[in-house]
Amino acid sequence: MPRNKTISEQMRAQTREKILTTARRLFAGRGYFNCKISDIAREAGMSQGILYWYFASKEELLKSVLADGFETLGQLTESAASRSGTSREKLTALLDDYIAFGRQKGEFTAVFISIMGHGGLPLLAKLGFDTTQIGMHYHQALTTILAQGQAEGVVLADIDPNLLAMFFFSLFNGLMITYGTDWLEVPDRYVRQAVLRLLGSDIATLVE
Repeated sequence: MPRNKTISEQMRAQTREKILTTARRLFAGRGYFNCKISDIAREAGMSQGILYWYFASKEELLKSVLADGFETLGQLTESAASRSGTSREKLTALLDDYIAFGRQKGEFTAVFISIMGHGGLPLLAKLGFDTTQIGMHYHQALTTILAQGQAEGVVLADIDPNLLAMFFFSLFNGLMITYGTDWLEVPDRYVRQAVLRLLGSDIATLVE
């Protein structure tokens, strides 16, 4: 009996996601330049032929890993900034989404930093990424929320929101890069407390 088209599409999507997840983990742990397609296929439990059916090269796989991370971060920051409500509600939503991203796709940050350390901006440009523009998109979305928070009296008012945004991203990037998987053992509420203290927010109503 032929497979239902929807089921087949779901299976292809699941296989593609498995390859991306495996590649992201190996690129983060071993470094992109130290990984082979055969390593990724073996870890994913499939043949190289199947992997090549989804991704024509290791470079294309790297591009997909980076694009997935950039797109996810862009979506969650924009979603928080554009939602209706108070800055507290927006910050809460953003923190929840950022923590979830770190737990599910935190290796993305290690991959990105590794590429910056080896191939740098020229390699990223070759892959089609303008990191300055991408980063500015995240930054502007967050500063919009922080400026609203300052106006509402729940975020430090005597510090440029651009600096607060830098502190926010640096804290999460530091956790994911410096502590690897160790930080995953930290309860969500402690991560929220750390971020909100950094921003000068009234944490009592936001930590749970």
